[in-house]
Amino acid sequence: MATQALTSPAIVVARSSWRRYAASFNCRIGLLVLVLVPAEIFLARRLHLNGLLQFADVWSSVPGIAILLGCLCYGHHYRLVRIIDTCELAIWSRVLMSVFALLFQIAGRSPYPFADRQLNTIDARMHVQTASIVHMVARLPPLVTVLDTAYTILPVLILCAILVPPFFGDAVASRRFVTGTVLASLIGVVLFGFLPVAGPWITQPLLPTPKQAAVTAYFVLLKSPGPVRLNYLLGGIVSFPSFHVVYAILSAAALGSIRMLRIPVWILATLICISTITTGWHYGIDVLAGFILSIIVIWLARQIEPNGCPAQHSR
Repeated sequence: MATQALTSPAIVVARSSWRRYAASFNCRIGLLVLVLVPAEIFLARRLHLNGLLQFADVWSSVPGIAILLGCLCYGHHYRLVRIIDTCELAIWSRVLMSVFALLFQIAGRSPYPFADRQLNTIDARMHVQTASIVHMVARLPPLVTVLDTAYTILPVLILCAILVPPFFGDAVASRRFVTGTVLASLIGVVLFGFLPVAGPWITQPLLPTPKQAAVTAYFVLLKSPGPVRLNYLLGGIVSFPSFHVVYAILSAAALGSIRMLRIPVWILATLICISTITTGWHYGIDVLAGFILSIIVIWLARQIEPNGCPAQHSR
């Protein structure tokens, strides 16, 4: 009876559907990587950008590779859908992180000048000034601590958006997250190339932090005509739109598929969006553009990824 239940038509169909959905996602992402990587290498050499090998170091340690591949093989051997989905999403996310980190730095090589003055003007018309908000919040140290912590905790939220939904049997939510980040990054690269922005400390009475000053210095270096050595650690040089906002909203949308996490993750995502201004990293228009972009890519991701897979809750 047990054997018959395990091989019932419903289970067979579910697994077949799961393989089809997973294969479709893997093929899309794999094809994108195969197209982008050669194009990036060509453009980097053409634009005299050195140090490409640091982007090939996709994994931080050999034990990490062994553990992930071991879990993936284990999942395939025992047909554990949740483990397979989690490992595959982790692999693709790490690869895409390196691919887009390089692509944004290539876009930063564009000849278009900084557009900080224009964005500062837009903020003034919106009656929003980052410097004023930063100084106002600074009077409340506990609030500063909360918002600064929220800003730095985004990588953890992103990691959870990739790994947690498959653990609960909803890999579709994580695939939509990955698809949404890919779409947002492709749109963001174009915007960053034509509308490069350094940050509010360029146009407002705001003292930059050491990291903000380092980002600006590297950005200026990318705009220089001579050869430049790429810096993987300063890959997040985008101001407009705010990708902190994009990632926060996409992460909350993915984790929100789990009912008990819905309220906490949206509260955290809201704090992260607010912190992008209170930490001095972004103009108000950056945050608004990030919000609009995230809504657009969430809708697009839902069109690309199916509404549900018969096997997403199977074991």
